[in-house]
Amino acid sequence: MTAVSDPGAVTQWAQRIGVSSVTETGAAPLSAAGGHRSSQVSIDLSLNGEIAGLASANEPVTATVVVGGRVFPAIVQGATYTASVNALSDTEMVTVEVVSTRARYRSVLGSAGKLQAVSGGDGDVTLAERASLRVSPFSTALAWLVRIGLEGRDAASDSEFETMTRSIVGNDLVMVAYLLDAFASGAVALPQGYQDGQQLLEAPAAYAEFLWTQDFYPASQAYLFSQADYVPLTSLAQLPDVTAMLAPLPINEPAVSLGDLQLLYRQNDGSFTLFEEEVLVTYPRYTAAINGQGELSLTPVGEAGTRNVLRYLPFSLFQPLPVQRVSRGHRLRRLVVGDDYSLWASRSLWFDSHHSPAGDFEEETATYAIWSAFDLDAASLQHPWGQLLGDGLQFPTYSLPSACTSTQRAAYQPGFGKCAHAPYWFRYGQGGSFRAVDGIGERMEILPSYGLERSFSYQLIGNGALQVVRGNTPTEPGTDSTFWRYVAGSAASRPLIYLARAAGGYFVGASVAMVEQPGITLGSPVGSWRTPASEARLARYPAVRTFEIRRFPDGSGRDVNIMGNQVSSTQTSWNYPTGSGVPDYSFRALFPNRPTSFIVANCTQAFATGAETCAPSRVRYFRPLYRVGARLYGVSDFYSNDFLAPAGYTGPYQVQLLDSRADYIECIAGDCLASVPPTGP
Repeated sequence: MTAVSDPGAVTQWAQRIGVSSVTETGAAPLSAAGGHRSSQVSIDLSLNGEIAGLASANEPVTATVVVGGRVFPAIVQGATYTASVNALSDTEMVTVEVVSTRARYRSVLGSAGKLQAVSGGDGDVTLAERASLRVSPFSTALAWLVRIGLEGRDAASDSEFETMTRSIVGNDLVMVAYLLDAFASGAVALPQGYQDGQQLLEAPAAYAEFLWTQDFYPASQAYLFSQADYVPLTSLAQLPDVTAMLAPLPINEPAVSLGDLQLLYRQNDGSFTLFEEEVLVTYPRYTAAINGQGELSLTPVGEAGTRNVLRYLPFSLFQPLPVQRVSRGHRLRRLVVGDDYSLWASRSLWFDSHHSPAGDFEEETATYAIWSAFDLDAASLQHPWGQLLGDGLQFPTYSLPSACTSTQRAAYQPGFGKCAHAPYWFRYGQGGSFRAVDGIGERMEILPSYGLERSFSYQLIGNGALQVVRGNTPTEPGTDSTFWRYVAGSAASRPLIYLARAAGGYFVGASVAMVEQPGITLGSPVGSWRTPASEARLARYPAVRTFEIRRFPDGSGRDVNIMGNQVSSTQTSWNYPTGSGVPDYSFRALFPNRPTSFIVANCTQAFATGAETCAPSRVRYFRPLYRVGARLYGVSDFYSNDFLAPAGYTGPYQVQLLDSRADYIECIAGDCLASVPPTGP
């Protein structure tokens, strides 16, 4: 077989993304992921795939296969293509590129060695053996977002590609795939001056502006469940005992927290439980089956996974009302299968109901999500808790997420849920003690750091996990929490996933185990700080806002959002009452002849300018535990209050705990830089 050596035969698109002709190629490059030198074994492959997302079967189409930078022609017949290619080593990556009059698509097939392996060793690779042989809007969106995550280049190895899929934002992936398909079919018109969807994607500002022209979100959500871009399951035995499904993970660092996650648990009787980040007030048990499409179908047993949510209803358009949400089942399909991590899509069906004097409401509704899925037990065995708890001569203390029953919950929520992270002292003999963090009082004031000391018991489980049990007290039922480590992390933050259970419900969460650094101090809070929202990079497109916390010497502050040249901010104020953390307050006031309240600098100024009522409406309280250069790792607790009071009011507010999460703040400018320790000799 012969590669196309004439540079003129290489498509314009291939040139633009950095593909060279065979005459420009020397030895195969080292993997950018880990410097792994390829095995210099020539591999012949015969590829047999299909093309989806074309406007019509008669549309002129050309296809080429790129192997390690060399281009091979493919033969296209209708919606199928075949190509014979040669790889100089087993690590050379193989990509298919398709060009038609209305679309340009790509698919990253994987390394030559991987393709040879799935073919059974004969080198003849079919779609049934490798789903990525399907070139489609989805495969193009996936390849595009991997390139975005790698800052403009393709993955240099299978492992690098797989790792990058963990960081793809699901809504971005679905939106890109949906629009590429809609542009090619003519269902959505391209902006003037653009020939195809890929050209629009390559113009970030134009693509971002186009997304504002209309709301494509509702139509895009179900898109992947109407396509053939997935890897069917054939048996429940293909599922691990515990499947973790996570929201996107940062590219450049371990995750300190996650936007969402689920745990799929196989029970001894063959049923499954699906635990979610939202607190479930009924046991989430499901029967499982592989349906005719090769998807995992979960059917609820009774009222599985019931929870309460807020929704705007037809008779309450300006104030959300509590709705009871009961699961009607879930469908899960594998989009991409990797060696350790896979990309899954879920479709969940719910029955929402509300009955009150305000009105009656009942509706079935569906939600969709994209997950990074993996075998949690296998990951936990690689990072067992026994490594962190010492040998009986050391008694470590770790700050861990806590679950408890609290009165500081919204009225529609169960009392059981997240509480402030607390230090847990692990003593020899499978016991220990912890001190709950008091947090914020009824006047939205900062309370002393820690409350009463309480005991707990713990045990190490065979899969490397840690189980912590807190017994009943006169005021609170006991809790049972299981913690899994799934990546190594660092001394500052060791990522974990946990499942919390009590008489009041069930939920899962993601956090980190942190050891408090001796002598840790915040230093000066004054300056500009960034959080994981801006510093932890994801593979997403278009780019999102940059968030900064800016604190000024006079105690005022601003929460700032930066998007390109656009800057917006809201007023805050801060103080430093304890020396151990810094709270940032937001205040709201209601003025005469104004229908709604709005944010003010503080209540003193608001009352001086005529406000009728005012109160602190939110506080973000950051407690540092570990410093690494300009970055402080710790815990952020979020509280809110909806009750506005007149001047002179001394009673309690309606304080609610919104969240407690592992966090960090990184000083990028201002007085806070003076607290950064020197580096080097």
